[in-house]
Amino acid sequence: MNGGAQKNSFMKILLGSLLLLAGMTSACNRAFEPIVYGKDACAHCKMTIIDKRFAAEIVNPKGKVFKFDDISCLRAFTAEIPGSMIFVNAYREKGEQPLNAATAVYLHHPSFKSPMSGNITAFAGKDDAKGLQDSLQLELLTWETLP
Repeated sequence: MNGGAQKNSFMKILLGSLLLLAGMTSACNRAFEPIVYGKDACAHCKMTIIDKRFAAEIVNPKGKVFKFDDISCLRAFTAEIPGSMIFVNAYREKGEQPLNAATAVYLHHPSFKSPMSGNITAFAGKDDAKGLQDSLQLELLTWETLP
C-alpha cells in the first residue's frame, strides 16, 4: 500500500470514529428538552400538553426524554424509570422554568385544577409558595411527601 492509500484509509477510519463518537455523545445528552405546548403528548396519559404550570419531564439515564401534562402523570411514570433526571415547571412562571423535582417544593389543592386532576403545583422554594400556602392554609410538600 502506498503512502497516499494509507493516509486515505486512516482518514476514513478517523472520520468514522469521530461520527460514531458524536452520535454516542448526542444520544447521552441528559438535559431538559423544551416542551412544545399544543404538540407534545404526555408519556403517561397521551393527552396533548397545554398548560405550562403543570408540565413536567423525565430524562432517563440514556438521554431519552418523557414529557408530562400533569405532575400526577409524572409520579405514576417515575417508578418505571429509576436513575432519571426529573424536572417540573414552576407554577407561577409565565414561561418555562424547569426545576429539579427533588429540590422543588409543592402544594396540593383542588383549586389548582391541573389537566389530570392531580392538582399539584411546583415552586422553586418556600418563599415562592408562601402566598398561596398561607391563603389556602396548606402544608408545604416535598417530592417524597407528594400524594
